[in-house]
Amino acid sequence: VLYPPIDVELIRKYAMSNKEPIVSMLARFSSSKGQDFVIRAFSKAVSICGNEEGLELVLMGAADDLASLSYVKHLVKLSRELGISRRVRFMVNPSIDTVYRVLGRSTVFIHVRPYEPFGIVAEAMAAGAIPIVHKSGGPWIDIARMGRYGLGFSNEEEAALGMCRAMEIAKELRDAVMERAREFSYEAFRNRVNLKSENSVFNQASLSPYVITLFLFLRVV
Repeated sequence: VLYPPIDVELIRKYAMSNKEPIVSMLARFSSSKGQDFVIRAFSKAVSICGNEEGLELVLMGAADDLASLSYVKHLVKLSRELGISRRVRFMVNPSIDTVYRVLGRSTVFIHVRPYEPFGIVAEAMAAGAIPIVHKSGGPWIDIARMGRYGLGFSNEEEAALGMCRAMEIAKELRDAVMERAREFSYEAFRNRVNLKSENSVFNQASLSPYVITLFLFLRVV
């Protein structure tokens, strides 16, 4: 499988050595993306982690229509009902710089949609966040390598336990996670394609802007 490349070197510049007890998520605000699942799991984690002072959930994503904005309101209400509203932050339509800054501060990144081929997991890993992903699809099998570079879950309880466990092991796992992210860099991508032909759309210096745009488009549709 040839995954689209990410700018690992750029993202690594945002990685903070002093991480904060933040669980972050990046996905368009939609019920299909599972932010409500994450809030419920995080609520359980607050009780399970116990001594993790300042534990916080940051939900980032686009919301540019009535359906998505209505869903954000539902999520705000849900966090209040669960008594964790002070621990949950919503960042609607954040800039890419803001996204990378949050990832750079986050100890944990969670991706919940099952059977996705890639997701935004590699970017979070490049920023030094420990990934927690659903035990299906590319994020679990090919990126986190079924637990070698992150944690997996199948339900809310496992996701909550994963958040707490990731906080505990973050320091010892972070270097390996960030190194793993290099496997999805532009350089690694170039090394996986045939550079011998002069007519190739790739060259030693850079990737064609058209090709990069195409790959980025394929990741978000």
